[in-house]
Amino acid sequence: MRKHELYNVGIYCRLSRDDIGNGDSSSITTQKEMLSKYVRDNGWTIVDDYVDDGYSGTNFNRPEFQRMIEDIETGKINMVVVKDLSRLGRNYIQTGQYTDIFFPDRGVRFIALNDGIDSINSDNDIAPFRNILNQMYSTDISKKVRSALRAKKQQGLFLGNFAPYGFQKDPLNKNKLIVEESGAIVVRRMYELCAAGHGTPYIAKTLNREGIPSPRHHRGNLDPKYTPKKQHEWVPESIHLILRSRLYKGDMVQGTHNCSRFKRTPTKRNPPEEWIITPNMHEAIINDELWYYVQKCLDTRKRVQSSGEPQLFSGFIKCADCGYALGYANRNGTEYYSCGLYRRKGRECCTQHYINKNMLVEIVLDDIRKHAKLALEDADRLAKKLAAQSGNSEEKELQALSDELNRIESRHTELDRIVEQLYEDKVAERLTEGRFQKLVARYESEQSMIEKKVEVLSAEIERLSANKKDTSAWVELIKRYADIQELDRIVLGELLEKVTVGEAKIIDGVKHVEVTIYYRFVGAVSL
Repeated sequence: MRKHELYNVGIYCRLSRDDIGNGDSSSITTQKEMLSKYVRDNGWTIVDDYVDDGYSGTNFNRPEFQRMIEDIETGKINMVVVKDLSRLGRNYIQTGQYTDIFFPDRGVRFIALNDGIDSINSDNDIAPFRNILNQMYSTDISKKVRSALRAKKQQGLFLGNFAPYGFQKDPLNKNKLIVEESGAIVVRRMYELCAAGHGTPYIAKTLNREGIPSPRHHRGNLDPKYTPKKQHEWVPESIHLILRSRLYKGDMVQGTHNCSRFKRTPTKRNPPEEWIITPNMHEAIINDELWYYVQKCLDTRKRVQSSGEPQLFSGFIKCADCGYALGYANRNGTEYYSCGLYRRKGRECCTQHYINKNMLVEIVLDDIRKHAKLALEDADRLAKKLAAQSGNSEEKELQALSDELNRIESRHTELDRIVEQLYEDKVAERLTEGRFQKLVARYESEQSMIEKKVEVLSAEIERLSANKKDTSAWVELIKRYADIQELDRIVLGELLEKVTVGEAKIIDGVKHVEVTIYYRFVGAVSL
């Protein structure tokens, strides 16, 4: 490189949070004083200081660094002085591109003072190795940070920068969520609207029409320091996320996306089985019963009328034989339902299972009135009969799942003992290194699969426990409908699990269709 008698120097200083407290006196003030003295002692001119305080060395998109690059391009400076190579950057490939290509091509002399590197000399062979060591340092820090964060997530601690809509951070513990009532009211309304049969587009339009602030504007109302850059409205996608989130039933859900590595790899959404879910970590906004019912509503395909409202029995009515939903149709003013599988594939898969809508409405209304009357006349006797009728099928399923959970957890503990014994055998030289590594990898892989299965089983046990039949609750619920005159989706959502329709049969010249009504909590009631 050609020597310059006069140098216009740019002093570059950087300090990230990871560098604080590492014992090497890396503060910005210390760097500037050291480098300024060095430049003055050599009789060079300091043109500008470029300081990036709080920026990682693995990312070169730093404001002051980019400003320095612009000044190099315009010829404002022809020398860059830093404390050491790590101040310039910790990604050895990009750092090398600047020191070995960008600076030399533009006639810029580069000095890393503490590393003894000066591009005007020819003995800088150590520079690439220092760059690699700097990157290894960042890699190690990244692993430690990720490990610490995962441990906190497994403890159920909230680690987000901002609390989700409807919550706020506990003033006494920033890792705990508490209910923020003004947002929680809106969340409860969303769930109630969805349970009543309304879809997310309808809910979004309703909230926007009523002028309810979107999550970003709501946050701005709570925090005067935060101001949204533009107008935001409710959209179906954000409502869908709220309706699906277990946060609102009191569970902490984290690890939904992988953390960006130190090289800024793109964030990707993890599959649900890899999420870190800690039940009952904070106060719930939505009770378990309503939350699980809304999930069912979201999973159920709904037929929507031209008015935008869902059909009355959409999501409730099923074929008694194949289990498919019965589809709605209107022929010459007559509304009816028939088997969806039959309509798609014909008689080789199922039969018509036809029922008139008005007839179905009357059947359901009569059944509700009948059981409501019984509940009012003798609630205790009705509750006992229902309890005896329901049997213990759910208890058996819960017991089977609990037994399976205990079995695989015992296997997980057993694998810990096996791996511990392998270490002892290796130390005692009863096992070769190669054989040891192979066996440990196999057992650790099995443990990883067990841990995922434990999460699935635990979630299923929780779901069944929340949905256990409660005959007393049903009896109290049905009492309120003794005088019901009209069906709507709110009533259906509160009372019914599903309605099945069998194939029509001709008995004594009269057509009969078997309709079975399954109520929430108690299933099909036969008294």
